[in-house]
Amino acid sequence: MKKILLPLLLLSFNAFTEEKEAWPSHSNPRIVSDNFITRFATLPLTGKHEIPYTGWSDDYWPTHRGSINRRWNAPGEPGFDLVQPTREQALGMTAKQLAELAPSEKFDLLRGRYDFPLVKRVAATAKPTAKDWAGICNGWAPASLNLKEPHPVKMKNADGIEIPFGSSDVKAMLSYYYAYFVNEPTKQVGLRCFLPRGIRGLARGCGKDLNPGAFHIIMTNKLGLEKVGFLADVDPYREVWNQPITSFKSEIIMTRAASSRAARNAVTEVVMKTDLYYGSEIDPQWEPVLYTPAQLYEKKELEYTIELDAQGTIVGGEWISAMRPDFVWFRNKAEFTGEFEMLGKLYEAAANY
Repeated sequence: MKKILLPLLLLSFNAFTEEKEAWPSHSNPRIVSDNFITRFATLPLTGKHEIPYTGWSDDYWPTHRGSINRRWNAPGEPGFDLVQPTREQALGMTAKQLAELAPSEKFDLLRGRYDFPLVKRVAATAKPTAKDWAGICNGWAPASLNLKEPHPVKMKNADGIEIPFGSSDVKAMLSYYYAYFVNEPTKQVGLRCFLPRGIRGLARGCGKDLNPGAFHIIMTNKLGLEKVGFLADVDPYREVWNQPITSFKSEIIMTRAASSRAARNAVTEVVMKTDLYYGSEIDPQWEPVLYTPAQLYEKKELEYTIELDAQGTIVGGEWISAMRPDFVWFRNKAEFTGEFEMLGKLYEAAANY
């Protein structure tokens, strides 16, 4: 539906000793920062991404529908076996006809590339037989956190053809760029699970892949203290659902003595319930969606324990709910370079309407 297999770079990190913390090296919050606050009592119970105009919803541009080759604004929304206009034909097209072209076609026209190299590149990987969850949410999610929501804009190419881009046309290009061409390093905490829904703990990345104590440290420091969102695969099973995490609200259910399964230096367990909110995918739109009914946020209800040592420092935790994030990750804002330098100009015009 709205997912993609995401080949993320898992950064190695020397774990704390088993006696000190209960998470493995791939789940260490220090992968993200050495400066996180870890004392539970000083961490907030709510937090929100506050950078303006980010976390916007858009399509995940499914592979089986043609990805960004889909003419989403045209009748029938075709995405395969399209015939692109020649230069002469494009010069004679109406604004309505140009508006019905796919995001990739519009971008090639903007660059004056009447051989349509981007369309051909996308067509080489888009397949009608692809799984219905395959798409570029791994590009949409970081783009939506790092960039202002684009507005509709008209851009002229060197031949004077005025090409109308809807908000989702620009979003599609931004998502594609972040999915395949951004070279910014990725930081990932936790592993991907490869088991089918309902089966856990039998393979790498499907058991204690993302420790809830480590997750709570990351969530509360980023959203609660820094007011900055992050990215997560919010589903714990084989398919990857990449979403921009925008806010959370936690509640302390109870405090009790540490169980026999807790970290060796844990003396207390805090039972937590957390509502985790994130931007979700929608059908393409011509107009922006933030602060309108079209913007979609969804929620995951998480339950877990947090293990504390004698100083009140978080040293581990265990999941209670079957629902939990598979992994969290971070990708910074990227510059538009090379063949996508024109995308930077398009985005600048669409973001500064």
